[in-house]
Amino acid sequence: MTEKQLDSAGAAVTPPMPVPTDWKQVKFAQPTDEDMNLLAQLRSGSDPWKSRGETQAESLEALTKLRPFISVGKLNGGLAGYVTIERDGPVPGAAYLRNIVVKVEFRQKGLGHVMLEQGLSMARDMNRKTLALRVDPANGPAVSFYRKAGFTTVATVVSKKSGKLRLLMSREL
Repeated sequence: MTEKQLDSAGAAVTPPMPVPTDWKQVKFAQPTDEDMNLLAQLRSGSDPWKSRGETQAESLEALTKLRPFISVGKLNGGLAGYVTIERDGPVPGAAYLRNIVVKVEFRQKGLGHVMLEQGLSMARDMNRKTLALRVDPANGPAVSFYRKAGFTTVATVVSKKSGKLRLLMSREL
């Protein structure tokens, strides 16, 4: 007989997915209707959206607009993260990496690199030769991640939404 784990309220707890030793197990696809709520939950619980106080409903609204550009990474059928690549962005002729979001249990374990590779592949499929992104210069880990992946800073820009400085980075494909 197996015992179910329960949280303090008595609800069943889903055990975390084991971290794979081989990220090739991650399968990518367009988000299904069922995925959209999970993506919104993941986004609203992740920074910078969490620190901005974005609700799950607001995340769902934003993601619904981006749905054609989202690629969901699944591991053993469960959501692991997602990457959003738009055909056009702030750099003329370049695809735009809007975001990479990884579930907490997979952060700092290499899944971000897998998501980035998926994004690069998506940009190539769009017949783009460059991928651009914006990142908060205060987010040292993200800036380092992109630099290690071959991105260089093209300019410093002011975000229209927040009024804060962002690094505009790009990489040839």
